[in-house]
Amino acid sequence: MNESEKLKVVLADRDGFYLQKLKRCLERKGDMTVVGMTDSGPAVLEMVRKLNADVVLLDILLGDRDGFWVLESLKKLGSDCICILISAMDSDKLVRRAIGLGADYYMAKPIQGELLLERIHQLVEGDNREMQESIGSSTKEEASIYVMEGSYHNLEADISATLSRMGISASIKGYHFIRRAIMMAVDNEEVLIGITKGLYPDIGKLFKTSASKVERAIRHAIESAWKKNGQQVYFEVVGYLTPDKPTNGQFIAALTEYFRIRQNEVSKKIS
Repeated sequence: MNESEKLKVVLADRDGFYLQKLKRCLERKGDMTVVGMTDSGPAVLEMVRKLNADVVLLDILLGDRDGFWVLESLKKLGSDCICILISAMDSDKLVRRAIGLGADYYMAKPIQGELLLERIHQLVEGDNREMQESIGSSTKEEASIYVMEGSYHNLEADISATLSRMGISASIKGYHFIRRAIMMAVDNEEVLIGITKGLYPDIGKLFKTSASKVERAIRHAIESAWKKNGQQVYFEVVGYLTPDKPTNGQFIAALTEYFRIRQNEVSKKIS
């Protein structure tokens, strides 16, 4: 592929080592080139203007001005580059603010390289923007809610925010396994049938680990949540208070139903 045909990407994060890892991840398939890296908000803006970037990946926390400032500034410029916010801060409030300011997608650290590449291509190819255009006469606020809660792509951010509220942090493996399990089950509820022989092995293949390790990691994440704020948030999600900690299957099934109902409700509002 010629250099002119590659997607031009700008990266912004305070961690220089992380930027180098991200650069290697993006460039390994040869269809993207990182044209700039920085830890400064104003520098991101300058790079986008001068280098005509197609994609910007940035954290909320930067050394000089934050990611929200960058999003606002790009919006004022009328830039059409794809903006993906990647941060360890994944509360529901922050995700909504980012989407409202024009972020095309939001991912919680640590991220899976293959998933990031997949999301970038989906956004560049127009999946997310075509969906927003199909909303038609909806208000901007309604469009933001639709992108956040109504689409399969941004379901991931909504799940991340809920798990974070429960006290299940992105730093533990179970967080990523639970999030993936819910996304798979929302898309196809049949995966919840035979969870031990079906769902665990499938997730294990995605993350290159064993089914037994997936099961243990999810169980550990739920136990960790129950020692924090998990029980209260779980009550808010499922609508009833249970004295006993749910099993892995009960937990995933309850959250799957919650997010499936939310998506259906939003879809009805839009239609």
